[in-house]
Amino acid sequence: MRANFLMVNYNDYENVKKVVNMIEHYKIIDKIVIVDNCSTDDSLKKIKELENDRIIILESDHNGGYGYGINVGAQYLNGISLNAYIIVSNTDIIINSEDDIRKLLDTFTDNTAVVAPIIKEHAGYNCGWKVPFPWQDIILSIPGIYKKYQKKFYYDIKNVKNKILEVEAMSGSFFIIKGSILKEVDYFDENLFLYYEENVLAKKLQQIQQKILINGTVEVFHNHSITIDKAHTSVQKYKILKESQYYFQTKYNHAGMMHKIVMKLLFTSIAFGLYLRSRIPKRGYKIIMILI
Repeated sequence: MRANFLMVNYNDYENVKKVVNMIEHYKIIDKIVIVDNCSTDDSLKKIKELENDRIIILESDHNGGYGYGINVGAQYLNGISLNAYIIVSNTDIIINSEDDIRKLLDTFTDNTAVVAPIIKEHAGYNCGWKVPFPWQDIILSIPGIYKKYQKKFYYDIKNVKNKILEVEAMSGSFFIIKGSILKEVDYFDENLFLYYEENVLAKKLQQIQQKILINGTVEVFHNHSITIDKAHTSVQKYKILKESQYYFQTKYNHAGMMHKIVMKLLFTSIAFGLYLRSRIPKRGYKIIMILI
């Protein structure tokens, strides 16, 4: 069973090196591919020092976002072999052992496209989620409501721990996918720069009746958002998130005109609030919001 490891780097050499040091002796991994997504620091130069027969460094021609970087690496690996599995990982992941990779690979069946572990994060566990319809996604976008209703969409650790569970979507921070299936669904949608890639992949896999499974006997740790936090402000991240949400819900979930209007209004009002918060002292911000 052939498996290759794929990461996208953007100004994150130190974390990339940690992951490489962690997995480079795993015999179950054939190639380790690192795609540099046009880093603006000296990451590429440093990463190239890691290159050898097993560790391949690729350079994207432009920073088209996370999905674009994954596509560069996945297409390269599929060019070597379509029969291999691709382990897609963020650079801020900690894997416990090679045996965990083996357990995930052993979970695949003929109609399984993706297998993922439980993702342990600072805030708890991510065991996958149900893809929200337009109105559900809009409601979850309203401040104060997300935390109250997110449990209705996320799979509970109690129902996943030590089990194999089929889910609608999984965390994109770490998962294994059949290279041939990724090619069949035309890879990641490069119109998304960041966020919602998992929901799009879930929709594509549903169309060809392929499953996403969570293996609840395996956990990996994700130091969530460490890379994106380095590169973008909260306002910038929110803008990217809302653009991705709008694109996903209109193209893949067939959002209607009213959905589109409400999404735009919510985006504008919340983005303005985030901008004020970043520019005005905390006390002054609270007074302005009360007046509004």
